[in-house]
Amino acid sequence: MLAMEMRSLGASGMQVSRLCFGTLTMGPMQRGFSPERGAALLTYAYARGFRFLDTADIYDTYPHIRLALQKCAYRVSTKAYCWDKATASAALERAFFGLDREYVDVFMLHEQESLYTLRGHQEALDYLNEQKAKGRIGLVGVSTHYAGCVRAAAVFGGVDVIHPLINVEGIGIQDGTRADMEAAIAYAHSLGVGIFAMKPLGGGHLISSSAEAMGYLRDAEWADSIAAGMQSFEEIDTNVAFFENAPDAMERMEKLRGKKRRIIVQDYCEGCGRCAARCRQGAISIVDGQSHIDQDKCVKCGVCIEKCPFKSILKNA
Repeated sequence: MLAMEMRSLGASGMQVSRLCFGTLTMGPMQRGFSPERGAALLTYAYARGFRFLDTADIYDTYPHIRLALQKCAYRVSTKAYCWDKATASAALERAFFGLDREYVDVFMLHEQESLYTLRGHQEALDYLNEQKAKGRIGLVGVSTHYAGCVRAAAVFGGVDVIHPLINVEGIGIQDGTRADMEAAIAYAHSLGVGIFAMKPLGGGHLISSSAEAMGYLRDAEWADSIAAGMQSFEEIDTNVAFFENAPDAMERMEKLRGKKRRIIVQDYCEGCGRCAARCRQGAISIVDGQSHIDQDKCVKCGVCIEKCPFKSILKNA
């Protein structure tokens, strides 16, 4: 069993592996792996040194994780759309039931946008911190694609961890540039807030330059951990090799360069337009009552996947 570099999430003292296993890719929103197959990937990753994983209420990967936790002592981070005590309590109980445990290491408010969003969700945040005080949650945090929200959360109070979208090209950042997000993250980290980054490959868009993309976050001092989605043993081995500066790391990266990923719309799309309204690239239009994605404009950020209430938008390999 390998030992991966461990870091504290900010000033919390909670030790996590530098690489975090993002489980969105194995669930029904993307590859649709069975719980057994997902657990096999997580168990293999644990043997390769992973000690931290990320999920969400909407990912439907609690069954995969629950099986893996029978063999592996992962720290688990999850998140949910919560705005008051009732929704936060329900989401936390779903996590406990789904994971078959009465404690979660990190619980976050999913996809926060600004200071105003945080204020509007204050009751949920207060409830989560009450549960932290009772020992049911380790750390409380927020996930966001907005640099402005990172800055606001850093000083808002009751936020131990921020899970921001950041990659070498700034793909998916909703309110500015990579430099804007970097500055906000560095500021939050300087205040002791834990940072674990998401979308290092821009939702798959940066696979052709994966060495540069992963290297950018590997070398960032403010990135306590980096959440990356992996769909195969090969991808796990490649990421571990790269972070360990293994002699064959670049050769492994090169083998993955040819993979192409697409966002696809299933035929049960209802054409509600929520995805199109949130796409900053203008890649989605409603044609004949269903969403249509222009693959040339799409940057694979995944916002549309998370916003679809019918789970009819998926990412293929």
